[in-house]
Amino acid sequence: MDQQTTPPAAARFLAEAREALGPDIITDAQDLREAHAEDWSGYGGTVPFALARPRTTEELSALLAFCHARHQPVAVQGGLTGLCGGASVRPGELALSLERMSGIDSIDGGAIVCRAGTTVEAVQAAARDAGAELGIDFGARGSAMIGGAISTNAGGLHVIETGMTRAQVLGLEVVLADGRVLSELTAMVKVNAGFDLKHMFIGSEGALGVVSRACLALRPLRAGLATALLALTSPEVVREALTAARRAFGPDLSAFEAMWPDYTETMGARTPFGLPFTAPLTVILECRAATDEDASAAMERFLEASAEAGWLTDAVMAQSVSQARSLWALRDEGPALYNQVFADKVAFDISVPLAKITEAAEAMAEPLHGGDLFPLTYGHIGDQNLHFVVGADRPLGVDEKHSIEADVYRLVTDLGGSISAEHGIGIAKKPYLAMSRGPVALALMRDLKRTLDPRNILNPGRVFDL
Repeated sequence: MDQQTTPPAAARFLAEAREALGPDIITDAQDLREAHAEDWSGYGGTVPFALARPRTTEELSALLAFCHARHQPVAVQGGLTGLCGGASVRPGELALSLERMSGIDSIDGGAIVCRAGTTVEAVQAAARDAGAELGIDFGARGSAMIGGAISTNAGGLHVIETGMTRAQVLGLEVVLADGRVLSELTAMVKVNAGFDLKHMFIGSEGALGVVSRACLALRPLRAGLATALLALTSPEVVREALTAARRAFGPDLSAFEAMWPDYTETMGARTPFGLPFTAPLTVILECRAATDEDASAAMERFLEASAEAGWLTDAVMAQSVSQARSLWALRDEGPALYNQVFADKVAFDISVPLAKITEAAEAMAEPLHGGDLFPLTYGHIGDQNLHFVVGADRPLGVDEKHSIEADVYRLVTDLGGSISAEHGIGIAKKPYLAMSRGPVALALMRDLKRTLDPRNILNPGRVFDL
């Protein structure tokens, strides 16, 4: 990450902000500033000249009004688990962290109201304590915050069952760029009273407003869960396997994760997480039910039928929670170790039509076979999301990375897919956004940005340039 000296204008802003808002909200402590330079993407973070950490919606409102009046750009940050550089600080920006805006305001059987800085894991735990469950989950649950999940419309491991984060949001409280507070924390599902404004902010990556609180839908807790690891005869039968699983489990199908051999063999050899077998395609399958016994019985029936159908060659069904975690480990924990097992990498989060999943996987990896780069392919096949990573045991040059990106995104576009499935655009994918969105859509996005943030202070330069 880059260091930066504090220019006179920034020093004046800092002094005025600390006087107006209080030193508890605005700090220039070196260690705190360095910790907020960049997100997990490692994309070009600069140490901010100051860090703002409001505790309440009122403090957040006062802060943004202060920044708006002075045209001060702000980098909005949650748990810093983003993978597209959207929360990495750019020169001259004030880092705004929501980490202090944490906690549960209310909960009942059908909804939970929480503050934006609450971790996904903490909301999950509160829901379970109330006999319910939250339909948002991904590997970074312990660090990722609800505000960030909403602002990126995060996906995750169970989208096939619950949908994206957007599907869980009943109401929002959002602080606009000029400090005004839009508070629509309804817990009702049916509200057709004019425009449903919350959807402007879900997935807008903090460029239109800062989520301060959210009302999220909960579902009755189903304690039963069965997990199995499947060996398929070939990647081409994955659609048949998915169709069979959907027919067998219906809405109780919770996860359908596929891993190609380039991922399982390379990461299996470089991490502590191995698999009990090798296969042309490995699938992690989960189903839910009222009890573990019911879920296990349903899974056993499915595995027997799948073996008879001829596309399943081997399977392991977890007999305990710890064994289930071990079956998930390579898929769930492996990506967090990329920076440890490779000297460099280029990572992709793409979606392609289900009918072209295997074609896309093969076409992306094929040019790399036999070279000094390692293709890694896996993904949420049930929601047409592939993760493709190019690992290297040497540093990759900027031009080489751009060439790899251009080739992959061109292929995805030709197959009718999207350059981003669940991670957003941020800074990293901004040059390629027009490959997935048309000119009218891009013009409307810019119009919304100019209307809601006319001084362009919220996450400027992310997603697109004005």
